[in-house]
Amino acid sequence: MQGLEVDHLTVGPVGVEGDRQRACIDENTGRAMSAKRFAGLLDASADDEGIALPGGRRLAYGADEIDQVLSGWMGRRVRLEERTPETSRSYEMTFDPPNDAAEYYEIPSPVGSYLDLAAVHLLSTATLAGCEAAYGDLDWDVRRFRPNVVVEGPDEPFGEDAWCGSSLRLGSAVLAARQPTVRCAMPLRAQPGLKRQPRLFPALNALHDNHLGTYLDVVTPGQIRVGDEVEVA
Repeated sequence: MQGLEVDHLTVGPVGVEGDRQRACIDENTGRAMSAKRFAGLLDASADDEGIALPGGRRLAYGADEIDQVLSGWMGRRVRLEERTPETSRSYEMTFDPPNDAAEYYEIPSPVGSYLDLAAVHLLSTATLAGCEAAYGDLDWDVRRFRPNVVVEGPDEPFGEDAWCGSSLRLGSAVLAARQPTVRCAMPLRAQPGLKRQPRLFPALNALHDNHLGTYLDVVTPGQIRVGDEVEVA
């Protein structure tokens, strides 16, 4: 669903606390539903208290009717599930993002999470600015890319790739930069205030082999606040 802009994050052992704490489970497949396949999910938003559906209806977590209402909204049997250390789910995505009719593949999430691959996703303002400079006719709104952390610098577009293999200290958290982030269908999706934009996919391929941002693993849990410096070791 929609992301939230906040002034601080608490990073736990498996990721940002509150981020993907819950997932809608497709009762027919047992898989976590992602906007990679179910684009309509992006029309809703979620916070610490519950879910807001299009039209303004709010559903509190734990409410008796929440599964029934979500099922009616999504047009399929849906169950809201909260992750545990034993959670083992997969999601579905295509390797041809502009084509919603392409074949979808089952991808497992890391155990204990509903994450795509890594605990934290970082993106730099320089990378977004470089993309906009190269393809100014496209919309590079940061919301399309759903980073946990946006940093000012390094100076060059895609400069965060050079951090892979290093440890980053952000606030009191220490994170290991694992790999550049491969992009899926999510940035192409329409969402409130943003139109569908399939031409982002060929642009990202031309710019940087369809990579944008960096995935990080948690080394030391801690808090990250707006204004914290990034220390690279």
